[in-house]
Amino acid sequence: MDTTRYQSTTVVNPLLASKVLRSTYMLLGMLFVVSAGVAWLAQMMQWRIGFFPMLIGIFGFSYLIVKTRNSAWGLVSGFGFSAFLGLITGGNVAAMLSSYANGGELVVIAFATTAFSFFAISAYAMVAKRDFSNMVSMLSVGTIVVIVAIIANYFLQIPALGLAVSSIAVLLSMGWMLWQTQRIVNGGETNYIIAATGLLADIFVMFNHLLALLGFGLGDD
Repeated sequence: MDTTRYQSTTVVNPLLASKVLRSTYMLLGMLFVVSAGVAWLAQMMQWRIGFFPMLIGIFGFSYLIVKTRNSAWGLVSGFGFSAFLGLITGGNVAAMLSSYANGGELVVIAFATTAFSFFAISAYAMVAKRDFSNMVSMLSVGTIVVIVAIIANYFLQIPALGLAVSSIAVLLSMGWMLWQTQRIVNGGETNYIIAATGLLADIFVMFNHLLALLGFGLGDD
């Protein structure tokens, strides 16, 4: 993305930005319901998905959403993506509940922290005067580094590396939330499917990595 061009040529249409923001949160709410429902079912049924199928699914759905974003198939792709994220999350929640005596409490803490962070960051992004568009380069590089580190640690199994990756992933997800929300408000994003699925992915990353951090720091064996 050419952030310099975005800053210099984007003309904000308040009515369009408001419509996109409203549509984004309406769709995000529906996506979240689907994702939460699948997560609950996956947790109850003890469904787990392998590491590499997970990566392939996430990248595959992301590509499909971008390609179909301007048609009804974009919505289908978005709901499929939300269900897939729910499947992953349900498996992680089940692992947390079975691994720690206080796993239920940790899940609640992770959910509450994620919800509070999302609403607080979204509210701040809507009123902040500072331009966060220059964050995208740093966030992109950080995300690539984290993805590479996650793949590497799948083979290395180094607890300290996993802890560091989860900590950075939580911070990156917060940064993406901030950047994406302000981009909608400023008229830089006009496709509510891309916006809603992007925010859902941020929520997914934050929640699941918070689970890992809480299990490491507060898990009661």
